[in-house]
Amino acid sequence: MIKDIPLFAVDVGNTRTKVGFWATPDYEALQRPKELSVPICDDETSDPSPVCDGVIEWLQKSSGISERPSMWLVSSVNKQKTSELEKRVRALRPRDSFVNLALRDVPIQVEYDNPSKLGLDRAIAAYSALYLFKNRTPFLVVDVGTAATIDYVDWRGVFCGGAILPGPKLTVEALNAKTSQLPLLSDADILGASDCFERKGDRVLVYPATDTQRAIRLGVVYSLVGAIMSFFWSVRRRLILNGVNPEVLTLVLAGGDAEMTKDSLLAGFNELGCNLGTTILAPRIYVEPRLVLNGVFRIAARRVGLRDTGNIDEI
Repeated sequence: MIKDIPLFAVDVGNTRTKVGFWATPDYEALQRPKELSVPICDDETSDPSPVCDGVIEWLQKSSGISERPSMWLVSSVNKQKTSELEKRVRALRPRDSFVNLALRDVPIQVEYDNPSKLGLDRAIAAYSALYLFKNRTPFLVVDVGTAATIDYVDWRGVFCGGAILPGPKLTVEALNAKTSQLPLLSDADILGASDCFERKGDRVLVYPATDTQRAIRLGVVYSLVGAIMSFFWSVRRRLILNGVNPEVLTLVLAGGDAEMTKDSLLAGFNELGCNLGTTILAPRIYVEPRLVLNGVFRIAARRVGLRDTGNIDEI
């Protein structure tokens, strides 16, 4: 039985692979996973060995990892990296089971033209976000990784699709690769993009930028935050037309750049209110960088009928 064995939840992305470990699959433990995040190459055809080396080294050095036969439950958007990881894990831990999840394993209703083409990570993130609320609440789930996805789950709990755009790091890399003079910003510079906002009285948005680096960072912020806000208002209008209270619309942010995105969104809503000469209440914003990992855990727990108690506080 799954409930009797330790669980490794794995989120294989295009840039990073995250591994969460739970010695016992109970919901209190969901708050305290041992987690590994390993940067790897973006190119699907590149050698996947760096992430495998990182995971194996983590397994060998971590004293808290059980030697008992365990289950690996994997959400992946990269088959090559997942295949290599499975081979290395089986060599080190031959008694473990290794299960690759599919869309049919995610218990969420999907309204999508071709469900087989829906990214597994998007479905799991939406399913995981459903557990953040006691009642049916419409929300946008934003996963900020190599690609940024902005998906809508309606008041029925149905995944209704969304939008995909380049994430902050990919945007910066594209500007550098396709131009002759624009610099490549470091990860620290990209993640510091919220520095473009300064709260000085009623002016919160620093534009225009007066040097190239800040101009790039400002563009990175606007390309993501502007898209989120645009889709937010679009969905809000849809709720009004359907007789649903628009004030309940919520944002759920996941991924490595979630905190930066939250700060920038709050500044953006504040700026909008300043321009309109009124107070614009920012929506409720939840931040959970491990949203997909937690969703994988919940899928495992659901199989044995564990009852969820909720696990996240409002930001």
